[in-house]
Amino acid sequence: MTTIGSFHSSIQIMEILSQTYRNLAANKTRSFLTMFGIAWGLICLILMTSMGEGMWVAQKQKMRALGQNIMIVWGGMTSKGGGEGIRPGKSVRLTLDDYFILREKATHLQRLSPEVQRSLPAVSRINNGTFRIHGVFPDYMQMRTIELVSGGRHINHGDNSNALRVCIVGDEVRDQLFSNKPATGNTIMVGGFPYLIIGELVHKVQNSNYSGPDKTKIFIPFYSMVRDFPLPNAVDGKNELSNMIVQPRSEELGEAAEMQVRRILAGEKGFDPLDKDALQIWNTVTEARFVKRIFDSLQIFLGVVAVITLVLGGVGVMNIMLLAVGERNREIGLCKAVGATTKRVLMQFFAESMALTVLAGFAGIFAGWSLCALINQFPKIDFFAGMIVTPELALVAFGFLLLVGVLSSIYPALMAAVVDPIEALRHE
Repeated sequence: MTTIGSFHSSIQIMEILSQTYRNLAANKTRSFLTMFGIAWGLICLILMTSMGEGMWVAQKQKMRALGQNIMIVWGGMTSKGGGEGIRPGKSVRLTLDDYFILREKATHLQRLSPEVQRSLPAVSRINNGTFRIHGVFPDYMQMRTIELVSGGRHINHGDNSNALRVCIVGDEVRDQLFSNKPATGNTIMVGGFPYLIIGELVHKVQNSNYSGPDKTKIFIPFYSMVRDFPLPNAVDGKNELSNMIVQPRSEELGEAAEMQVRRILAGEKGFDPLDKDALQIWNTVTEARFVKRIFDSLQIFLGVVAVITLVLGGVGVMNIMLLAVGERNREIGLCKAVGATTKRVLMQFFAESMALTVLAGFAGIFAGWSLCALINQFPKIDFFAGMIVTPELALVAFGFLLLVGVLSSIYPALMAAVVDPIEALRHE
């Protein structure tokens, strides 16, 4: 009996599908226009959300060019008074001692590096120029995303502790000093001292920086810098810093790490830890969160607009199917008169509505992805990484497709199922 029942159900399903095809084919123009509303809604959903994702990915790449969740710390001048030794207008200067104190006490920090900067002349056997020279610790290389072309290496602890005269050059520095030819392994004169080039930066596009783009800089070991090029007019001689770069242990610790740095240095230097003028900190972690919230809001807005378009397409399907129920009243009555059950009629109209929705949906998804792929063939523009269709977006699009299909199918199918066969047969 189970086998016979299954066979009978299979025949019913085939009949429903066959009848669905005939009914839709009989009204090709109306079916196409109805499907277009659903397809257009999904195309809008894919295009808008993938565009927003492409903008966010490009922004993340730009932020990564500056550094990986870093904070840049500068000394400043107190603006608040109160307490012993605290007065407005007191100069706060960073020193190498502050670096060692933070390294010992700042438990929220993962990496940190002191930094000394100066503009100095550099000369090769071909050309010369004046560039920004940065003396840094090896951790700086990771925090600042210093990526090198093949064959180069980063500044390491041996270079730094031994104050070796080695350097890494930005790609614009290389192009100027060596006429666009490889520079690694060559020696240049920096401020009158010979420095061996151990690496060249890959081309980096930055939309933010704190002392100029990296492509125009030369990086050398910190102890080489303070020996050869200490800051002029420094109060604390070779111990004074231009700034420090620090990195929290995690993105979640961004704000806590900043407050910890303020409290530790405030205790050492005698200023109010809440005085942001005394210690100026550019916290890229909190900035990245703010930017992420902006892009999330943009994504939600674009998604809502697309979903509204998709819902309107679903309303169009429902209206067309209700019109079909009215037009096919006599047909429905005849089917019921010759033995068609309410369930059979219900399934027939539900299948037709779902067929319109699903076919239109898959056409919309295919068209949306194809348009994204086509747009991605064009040259990339700044601040836009292309149309990025994520797996999450595909699932959301398919989920909304099914939801709209079901909601737009139920009411017309119910209206068809409750048609009275006697009244329907009287209908002309």
